[in-house]
Amino acid sequence: MHNESDIRLVVTDMDGTLLNSAHAEPVGFTETVRRLAARGIDWVIASGRQYANLRARFDSLGVSPVIIAENGSLGYEAHAEEPYFSDLTPASFFDDILKAAMADPLTVPVYCGPVHASISNRHPEYLEEIGLYFRKTELWSAPAEAHNPEVCKLALFHPQAGDVLLPRLKVFDSPTCRVIHSGAHWVDVQRSGIDKGNALRALLERRGLRPGQAVVFGDYLNDVGMMAIGTHSVAMENALPEVKAAALHRTCSNDEDGVLVYLRKLGLL
Repeated sequence: MHNESDIRLVVTDMDGTLLNSAHAEPVGFTETVRRLAARGIDWVIASGRQYANLRARFDSLGVSPVIIAENGSLGYEAHAEEPYFSDLTPASFFDDILKAAMADPLTVPVYCGPVHASISNRHPEYLEEIGLYFRKTELWSAPAEAHNPEVCKLALFHPQAGDVLLPRLKVFDSPTCRVIHSGAHWVDVQRSGIDKGNALRALLERRGLRPGQAVVFGDYLNDVGMMAIGTHSVAMENALPEVKAAALHRTCSNDEDGVLVYLRKLGLL
């Protein structure tokens, strides 16, 4: 039986996990974070989103979680100026993948740098949706105009990411490169070895915590690396089958506030 009194970290993905279909946090989220902090339990956001986007969002709510950004390329303690964890890749690593992705006219590539995101301007009508995930941005017409020599990942927006873009790019999935279906309209490409799980593992080691002292929630394939670390991994009801298979526990969907429901079940709230 899991000892809830031993929990020190609540780790949640954002989209499809913590946030509902309207991209909103559960009712009572801010108070929940504060109540847990008073008990010595920190909230960790582990997302494919940009760090600046995430920090601004939670600052506006008046809470300061630990943030694992860009699928694990960066990890920041609350209020920290410098990351406790960083794993970047030369932008040139993605040249061949970028060419193949842009052969589909609906693909919008984003170089996700450690500070700002460099976004292709080939589809202005998609920029509002893409902008949900980035706060500090620049636009480019040609890849040479992007100003990120080292990046966290190459993110590829496509209105049919899973059905159309992912099959086109799976040929690049290799021991050195990971092609990840990370959201309904997104395929992320990263150098192999970069994973949310690495940044979480580094946080556990930094704090002297055991894996079992973290409760981890997720719904998409970029969450599976975290699932493998702890003894308390939780898949959302809306999670992909592969994520449900990787998790040891289950909760209701993101639209039913599944994270908070599960924390109440544990007796943490």
